Formats: sequence, structure tokens, C-alpha cells
Amino acid sequence: MENEFKADNKKNVLRLALFIGELMLTNGAETYRVEDTIIRICKSRNYNHVNVFTSPTAIIISDYRFDGYSFMRTIKSRSIDLNKISMLNNFSRKYVTNTELTVQDAMEELKEIINTTSYSPLVLSFSTGIGSAFFATLLKGNNIPTFISTFITSILAVMIYKKTMKISTIPAFSSLISSTFIALVGVVLSQINILPTPALLIVGSIMPLLPGVSFIKGIRDLIAGDLISGVARAFDAGVTAVSIACGVGIILDIWLRLGGSL
Repeated sequence: MENEFKADNKKNVLRLALFIGELMLTNGAETYRVEDTIIRICKSRNYNHVNVFTSPTAIIISDYRFDGYSFMRTIKSRSIDLNKISMLNNFSRKYVTNTELTVQDAMEELKEIINTTSYSPLVLSFSTGIGSAFFATLLKGNNIPTFISTFITSILAVMIYKKTMKISTIPAFSSLISSTFIALVGVVLSQINILPTPALLIVGSIMPLLPGVSFIKGIRDLIAGDLISGVARAFDAGVTAVSIACGVGIILDIWLRLGGSL
């Protein structure tokens, strides 16, 4: 009976560690951070022979010495939420130091973290628009039509990206659709003489779509020695960047062939 209780407890701890790792990975944490967190959680409950394999699409936890328990979770989608990563880091430290904290209580706290929202959609949309508009201003788009057009277009582009992701779940395709929309708006506004050129609106509005954070995290994984994750993240960022370039390039090529100018 005691051995059965220990086995169930170990399974629960491994599942908890796997769940935390999944949450960290889906919110954009680096591979080495996920693996280190999982191992520390297991060691805090005296499970010292746990091995972890993490990639951008899967996490595997296994006891390689004793009973051979193994758990795996596939990761279908990923985003960037640094606030949740910080909360999960704080929670893992709390769990490691407080050995009296049960798995059930820990799961309840994790559910609260999942439901946490950092900012309202209105604040996020406004920040997206104002950041894009000021970036266009830095590139000498210092006129009111360009500022307002970039502000509105960037917000609509992000909304289109999110809507497309719900349908296709393919980031590259969603980026292609959003960047095509941005370029189309820029060309139309230039054609009706609201903007002198579509270039500044396009450059400013695509900023929220660029995979800069993903690319940097891929480089950090490579530096940390996680070659598979690093290459996968960097390649994913590259594909997204190419998709954005293709979306903009197709519209601009058509416009230039029809007699437009940049």
C-alpha cells in the first residue's frame, strides 16, 4: 500500500512538472529554462533521476533509473507572454522551497496563472497602434495622415492575424494574409493621394508581426546548447519573416507593374 502511494505521488509530481513545462513553453520560455524548472521541481520532491527532453513541439519526462515512468505532452501552439513566464518562474521557486505544498494546491495556483490577463484587449490594441505609428514617424513619416493610417492599419492587421490563426493555426499563413492586407491598404491610400508613399505605412504596420522575440530566443537556445530547439525556433522565425516579405512583395509588385511608384 505504501509503495502504491509513493508511485501515485511520483506520477502526480511528474505530471505537475510536465504541466508547468507546457505552460512555460506555450508562453514563449526558452528550452533551457523549461528543462531546468522541470528538473528542479522533481528534485525538490527527491526524484533525482529524471531526464527531460524539450523541443518547441513536445516535452518528454522520464525516470531513467528506477521505475521508468514516462510522460509526454505535444505543444500545438506557442505565443509570447513574458508576464506569465515570470509568474511561472515565481511559482516554481515557491514550490521548490515549500515542500509542504501539495500537488493539488499547486494545480489550483497554476489554473489561476492560466486565467491571468496582463492587459485588456483595448490597451493591447492601442499600444500596438501607437508603437507602429511612432515607428513610422521615426522613419520620417512625420505627417498626420501617415501616423493615423499606420495606427489604424496595424491594429486591423493584428486582428486579422488573430482571426486567421483561429481558422488555420499556421503562423506563416496568418502573417502572409496580414502583411498582404497592410500592403494593400498602403497602396490604396497612396493611389487616392492620402499618403505620398505606401512604404512608411507598410514598414510601421508590419512591426507587430515581425518574429524578433522568437528569433532571439532561438539564438539563446543555440548558445545554451539546445541545438534542435534553437534551429527550430530560428527557422520558424525565418519562415514567418519570409511570409511577411512575400505578402508585401506580391502587392507592391502588382502595383509597380500597374504604374505605381514607391
